[in-house]
Amino acid sequence: MSNKEEADMQLLFVVVKDHHQVEDILTGFLELGLRGATVIDVRGMGQIISSEIPIFTGFKSLFPGWGADTYMIMSVVDRQSREKAFQLAREVCSNFESPGSGIMFTLPVSHVEGLAEEIR
Repeated sequence: MSNKEEADMQLLFVVVKDHHQVEDILTGFLELGLRGATVIDVRGMGQIISSEIPIFTGFKSLFPGWGADTYMIMSVVDRQSREKAFQLAREVCSNFESPGSGIMFTLPVSHVEGLAEEIR
């Protein structure tokens, strides 16, 4: 992969609270031709604080999403695919408007090896 192609690659992160959203996003990725996503079960700061630091356990009800399971979807995408993936995630996650519903962002990828040819 050339330097110009690498500069156009992004690491997409979509963090959601609902496993049904994960399924819908992954199915949508397949329909968009996006392959190679990784899903990780993660714990957010609120989840750790509310369950492991006794003084904060009473605040759990004040912060949406603190007790819910959290999933992080990651995928290396090009800029064009990023926009399609963003639109899909917005549709599945109701524009992330509900507090604590999730977040999505990208980071530039300066170097990549091992991507399947069809992903590049």
